[in-house]
Amino acid sequence: MGIAIIAGTRPEILKLAPVFRSLKKTALEPVWIATGQHGDLAKQALDAVDITPAFTLSGGWDPCSLTNLSAGLLYQLGRWIEKHHPRAVLVQGDTATAYSGALAAHLNKVPVGHVEAGLRSGDTNNPFPEESFRRLIAPIADFHFAPTRLAEKNLRLDGVRPRQIWVTGNTIIDTVLDMADHVSAPAILDQVKPGERIILLTAHRRESWGEGIAGICRAALELIRLHRDIRIIFPAHSNPRVRETVEAMLGATDRIHVIAPLAYPEFIAVLKASHLVLSDSGGVQEEAPSFDVPVLVLRETTERQEAIDAGVAKLVGTDPAVIVREASILLTQAHAHGRMASRKNPFGDGKASQRITGILARKLPAGKELRQAS
Repeated sequence: MGIAIIAGTRPEILKLAPVFRSLKKTALEPVWIATGQHGDLAKQALDAVDITPAFTLSGGWDPCSLTNLSAGLLYQLGRWIEKHHPRAVLVQGDTATAYSGALAAHLNKVPVGHVEAGLRSGDTNNPFPEESFRRLIAPIADFHFAPTRLAEKNLRLDGVRPRQIWVTGNTIIDTVLDMADHVSAPAILDQVKPGERIILLTAHRRESWGEGIAGICRAALELIRLHRDIRIIFPAHSNPRVRETVEAMLGATDRIHVIAPLAYPEFIAVLKASHLVLSDSGGVQEEAPSFDVPVLVLRETTERQEAIDAGVAKLVGTDPAVIVREASILLTQAHAHGRMASRKNPFGDGKASQRITGILARKLPAGKELRQAS
């Protein structure tokens, strides 16, 4: 069998889809394995990129329990790899699917390629459990596809050999640029009145559950009160720990729209139309600069320091007073907004998938030797 691409969450699907399409043009024979970690969100993402998995895991785990989820994924992926023994396994990012897929491959002596390798926040509790998962993948991966030079530096500091690291850019930029010209505007944009500016708000991080999400909601209420020309669109995560708080605090507020998660083309349409983004999402920090939209990051740390250094994003945490202050600066000071909106996207040029495919085509025949050498 060829290369197994293992994906279970919406971000993984969107970031691995261009790699899958690029690999299909070669003799490397990619096979898509869906774990279903994100359920309906994953199906929505697969539909958006027009991919039908070759194999889908049976599920049966509790997605709210990290131990149950990780154990179930490891067991089922391990059985699949034992049976089919692919030439290599590709995982992406820092999810339970990525870690379980990498470990299952490693335990079966199958080479592991890690897409978006080398991101680091420096704090294993923030974001949790993502920081731990990506650090745990690094020692067992054979091919480290770093999106930036900083990610490459992080991997070297972790002891990864330079000959196992390639700087490729981030594959989400491939997807964004491919999709940007043929997105479909969702109905929610019809409710935006002439002269109104859109704030796109997303929040779902586990470390923000409870008081963090509540603080973000309080900030949204205050922004609506202070700025009469804004409209907030909040595609709320389906997790009940997030959704219940958001709907209770914001659900009946004028000019705040708490809606179901958008299909990715619709999400890109809203992102393109936005004046400002408030988000704790890692992917949004990468996507928004492609459309000159500033991002205020609703977290205390970020593993995407490149966005901060480039000036396209700013850390604000979940303190309502800080969020309101920083958002108000960008809403009232055109020069401050312009400085953040005019910077180059630091995460790539849309050719990351081509680079990853070329590397695998050259290096996979030596995959067994690479594992023995590492």
